[in-house]
Amino acid sequence: MKQCPYCKEHIKTKQHCTHCRRQVNSAVEPPNRDEPTHDTTKSIKKLIPLIILSFIIILLTILFLLLKNFNSPESQAKLLVNAVDNDDTSKVATLLSTKNNKVGRKEAGIYIAFIKDKMGMKQFGKKVNQAVSHLDEDRPVSYEVRTDKGQKVLRISKNGRRYLIFDNLSFQAPMKQAILKPNTKATYEFVADGAKKKVMGEQDQPIVLSEFIPGKYTIKATKTTSRGTYNGQLKFDTSSSDHDRVHVKEEFEEAHVKVSLKDSDSLDQDTLKIMINGETFDYKEHEAYGPFPLNKELTISAQGKVQNKVFKTHTQKIKTVEGKENNKVTVKFNDDAIKKYKEAQEKDTLNKITDFIEKYTSALNTAYKDKSMSAITPYILKDTEYYKVMKTRVRNQKAIDDQNVKVTDMNKTDRFYSVIVQTEEEGETKQAHYLLQGDDDGSNLKVVNYEQYE
Repeated sequence: MKQCPYCKEHIKTKQHCTHCRRQVNSAVEPPNRDEPTHDTTKSIKKLIPLIILSFIIILLTILFLLLKNFNSPESQAKLLVNAVDNDDTSKVATLLSTKNNKVGRKEAGIYIAFIKDKMGMKQFGKKVNQAVSHLDEDRPVSYEVRTDKGQKVLRISKNGRRYLIFDNLSFQAPMKQAILKPNTKATYEFVADGAKKKVMGEQDQPIVLSEFIPGKYTIKATKTTSRGTYNGQLKFDTSSSDHDRVHVKEEFEEAHVKVSLKDSDSLDQDTLKIMINGETFDYKEHEAYGPFPLNKELTISAQGKVQNKVFKTHTQKIKTVEGKENNKVTVKFNDDAIKKYKEAQEKDTLNKITDFIEKYTSALNTAYKDKSMSAITPYILKDTEYYKVMKTRVRNQKAIDDQNVKVTDMNKTDRFYSVIVQTEEEGETKQAHYLLQGDDDGSNLKVVNYEQYE
């Protein structure tokens, strides 16, 4: 018997197979025996969906593992820790920046140094991972990372989801206000958050420079006052304060000047003044005047008075190239000119006092004769004991002969003159003491008291 070339069933010698009902031509060669059968094809077709499904599952598993490796909360935390550990300022700046607070690379570098100094990478990594674990377990909105001393260094919070599977974490460094209290009205210019800042402040009034993430800062700055512009730095360490404010210390290039005076003894000491770059100061021995900008030339002089006459010294200069923080300068008065003027003024004052006493003595004689105070009232200071005594004396005292009055000594204290006079009466020389009140030049004199020596 023959075999059907299609279904392989035995057939009789016919041209038609009773099993598969196909036409059988004995002249035609049967199909290749290696060709798969219909049943084998069906089996393979059944396996194809399972193979595809398995492949998809494997791909999804690989994709999930890849996504988890880069997007799980633990991976996000690891990304930050590694960036800090590797001093990757660009990555740290990106991770810490928020919509309202952009962190620059320079600030990120300061933050990294702060973390390594105050905590160390081992402790920082451990506390960050613990914070992430707490977020998963306790499901709080946020968690804070602190140093052993309680300083806040990082705030980790949930911020939506990634790929609908993983919690998206937000990393934010806490901010502190940098507070400065200027000792004079000043304008400060510096760079913070990658932007130029200009802050103006009044004397002894606190001002906020800006807000800063944790770190130890040394910021280049300029300070402009009425005396000029200073170059220097603003320094502060956020760990020095437990509050949301930190005090700023300013360090600028400043010059101070100690001024010594020569030949000033003849001047009225309370009138001595020091002039530096047009600014006037009361003179104080051993005092350092300043501060002044170190990059600006200083012009120094002094002045003083004798009976309202002003005397000035020569001018000394400290050039910019010679400028240093502490300077000493000596300025000199013209001693000869001061002495000559003082002698002339003393002589003039002495003449005025002598003339006043002579006129008073003459008026006193008139008062004795008239038994009236009217003649001497212009010469005596009212509301004094001496004025009261004279009101009684003029009624009882007899007139005296004209006296030859000579001033033998005179001293001045504030607005009072102590005057010793010598008179001759009936060939006898007598001395008396007058206390007079008057101006520095001997004008507007009044008798305060009188005492005759026995």
